[in-house]
Amino acid sequence: MTISEFTLRSKDEEPVRRLEIFTGSGRRREWPPEEKSRIVAESYEADETVCAVARRYGLSPQQLFTWRRAARRPMGEAAVSESMFVRRW
Repeated sequence: MTISEFTLRSKDEEPVRRLEIFTGSGRRREWPPEEKSRIVAESYEADETVCAVARRYGLSPQQLFTWRRAARRPMGEAAVSESMFVRRW
């Protein structure tokens, strides 16, 4: 079977309208801190949604939420600090 004879089909027997083939190294993008800060700030604007901003930059909403969470954390703070727990007497 040649590639021209191969047709992908969906459940309802319609031909697939779009097929993406990813080539290349597939490595992760590295965002400069200034760019991350700008994207996070844009996601906090009143007329924007996180999903819309993430889509605009080719990010997943989860990645943008992670960046937002990291931006709220003070510099140098550990993920869990001892002050979060109550001492037992």
